[in-house]
Amino acid sequence: MASESLAVLIVEPGRARVCRFNVELRGETLWTTTPEELARRLAAIRPELVAVAGRLDIATDLAEDLRRKGLAQSVFLITPADDDEPTPTGQIRVILPQKVSSIKPENILHRLMRAVLAAQAKTPVSPLTGLPGSPVLRNSVEQRLTANEPFVFLYLDIDNFKAFNDVYGFGRGDIAIRIMGKEILDATKSLGGPQDLCVHIGGDDFAVVTTSDYAPAIAKRVIAGFDEKVPDLYEPDARELGYIETPSRRGEPERYPLMTVSIGGVDTARRQVKNYLELAEIAAEVKSYAKALEGSEFVMDRRRD
Repeated sequence: MASESLAVLIVEPGRARVCRFNVELRGETLWTTTPEELARRLAAIRPELVAVAGRLDIATDLAEDLRRKGLAQSVFLITPADDDEPTPTGQIRVILPQKVSSIKPENILHRLMRAVLAAQAKTPVSPLTGLPGSPVLRNSVEQRLTANEPFVFLYLDIDNFKAFNDVYGFGRGDIAIRIMGKEILDATKSLGGPQDLCVHIGGDDFAVVTTSDYAPAIAKRVIAGFDEKVPDLYEPDARELGYIETPSRRGEPERYPLMTVSIGGVDTARRQVKNYLELAEIAAEVKSYAKALEGSEFVMDRRRD
């Protein structure tokens, strides 16, 4: 969460509004009446999401969808003290002494900021990409496996990233990771389903949880977008040559091609997977096979039980 501001989403019957407040409690309110417009504004603001529910069902569905897509770091339901409904899975409830309709966002700022900090300590997100991390991924995978819900797990990795980082420094390496995260999120939002999940595992490793209907299109879009943007991160001479040169682990000069993407996919409808760790091992194996191929590649595990 940015230390200087807090964004609040208020969901009311027929409309929703987003308010961002700085520590001096000066607020900006953006009104919207359509989910599409709300999603567009949230993508630009990327708030710490807080749902103040006049209708709990609407707020829950909308907030959970935005959280899955990485448009919000945390999801909160703000309810009056006499609300005894159970808190939805994966969300945090902040109980207030007044009726929701009478609460002004600036009056609950400090209480919300404490709740946001507590939530982020439990489910951190990547400061580079804004995407949720491995705890969210593990929880989502285990829930789907328990429910016998078939899904496709995509494991994405940047090829030759270490060499790029060694030559150009971690600052430019961070730009490459942000580009990768944005391509993954954009591809999943435009081509995936409402239950899909994008995750930044760490470093240059990412994951997408989707379905067999969407996985190929998402993978191809990520590859196309990343391959288009990556050359601009290199100096002109490296772009022209198609490689950079840096000492290998043995200390000898070695040529490394421009960065590409390797994607390994596992379909749980084809293979029985017991748990998250087993799935991660299979996906890593498939991704390693893709990594051994030249250029950006997407490989699905074709083995069956």
